[in-house]
Amino acid sequence: MALTEVKRGQGAAISLFERIAGHPLPQAERLAEAIQVRCIRAGETVFHQDEPHPYVYVIESGLVKLTYLRADGEEWIKSFAIEGRFFASLSALVPAGRASFSAVAVEGGRLERFPFGTLQALADADLGWSRMIRSALMMLAERKERRERQFLTLDPAERYRALLVEEPEVVARVAQKDLAGYLGITPVGLSRIAKRVRAEAGAQA
Repeated sequence: MALTEVKRGQGAAISLFERIAGHPLPQAERLAEAIQVRCIRAGETVFHQDEPHPYVYVIESGLVKLTYLRADGEEWIKSFAIEGRFFASLSALVPAGRASFSAVAVEGGRLERFPFGTLQALADADLGWSRMIRSALMMLAERKERRERQFLTLDPAERYRALLVEEPEVVARVAQKDLAGYLGITPVGLSRIAKRVRAEAGAQA
């Protein structure tokens, strides 16, 4: 089902980017004019894997999961995004590119969407925007590298403990099935790990 457009305006995106930049960004009204504020329901797809989608999203409210889908329909969750974060498929931002993953709402909420070309134009015209984009891309790269390191070097229980420390709000808001998919284990396996971790925490209290 398609997203429902509510209105055009600014808010979460410009606030986030100025926070990343560390200062007000000039010509922010150019981005504001390109922003679409959209409402989405839980379970609704924001965009599909393999489709052209050169847009950047900032989450005003809600929670979104970013997933890879195999040919047999099996889902592999790459990450979650909550309020105050941005997401985009980088492969879809290049000319003639297509999204390498799908984005699906875990919770209903509001998203701000705008074409990546608008950011490129601002970066071409102003060094502050250029530096902000570089910092934002570094944030994505660091998050991806941390995810890869944990998945390759930690066992499932260690990955769960790391998630509890780094993303406690995600753990509290995401269904066990999705948490298990993110950690690369079965829901039954996650239930056992979570029970063991709670018991360990209780013993240390």
